[in-house]
Amino acid sequence: MKLKALKIILIILFLLSSTAAFLFSPYYELKNITVEESAVNITDTLGACGVVAGSNINLLLLSKGNILSGHLVKAEEQVLTDVNIKNLSIKRSGRNDLTVSCQSRKPVMCISHDDYIIYFDYDGTIIDTTPTKAEKAILIRGLDLDFFYMGRNILTCNYMLEDISVLCNEIEKYDTVNFTAIRTLINEIEIRENDGIIIKYDNRLEILMDMTDDVKYNANVLCAILSTMNQSSKGTVDFTVSDTPFFSPASE
Repeated sequence: MKLKALKIILIILFLLSSTAAFLFSPYYELKNITVEESAVNITDTLGACGVVAGSNINLLLLSKGNILSGHLVKAEEQVLTDVNIKNLSIKRSGRNDLTVSCQSRKPVMCISHDDYIIYFDYDGTIIDTTPTKAEKAILIRGLDLDFFYMGRNILTCNYMLEDISVLCNEIEKYDTVNFTAIRTLINEIEIRENDGIIIKYDNRLEILMDMTDDVKYNANVLCAILSTMNQSSKGTVDFTVSDTPFFSPASE
């Protein structure tokens, strides 16, 4: 009986040692880490987590994440402590390769708070502060902020901010497809009562919008109008008076 139990123990130990030798052998050394251009600034962070060529990929998965899912969870968490990084992907390709990609947040919008200009991206994440406004960032007026910190989602501060973000993002998509620069010419967006906003464009046009309407549709209509208007036109484009936007020239 004791001999049988000893044999079972020895077999178990043999299987465990064989498995360990197989998993952590040089056969599983990490050969290549392909870092896409968008992710070159996170290579130092990955290195600090042990994600470097020559590391044992299985050991990385055990100590930094889950060997069953194949995700380097701890390394991903460390990288994402940088609020400027989003949509991080660390994928295992083949047996001994990793492919790393991510996106950087862009300070596309901002608000004035005390002595700071606070910048956030389209999903509302606060990513930077400066004493003066950057030229291409859209200043959002009419928003009260009680406090802030890096990484805070500012969209929760006002129910209209999410729609404003969608509007600006849709305009940027239009610019990309049509090789225009409409979004960069938006100076300010003022939040008004009754779900309204005023867009100040190129220091010569005011655009009135009702944010209860189809925001994406209105964004594309606005872009089509601005693309065909005379670039010296001054006045008001009103989306609120009828189904068709109405242009009122400024009085001389």
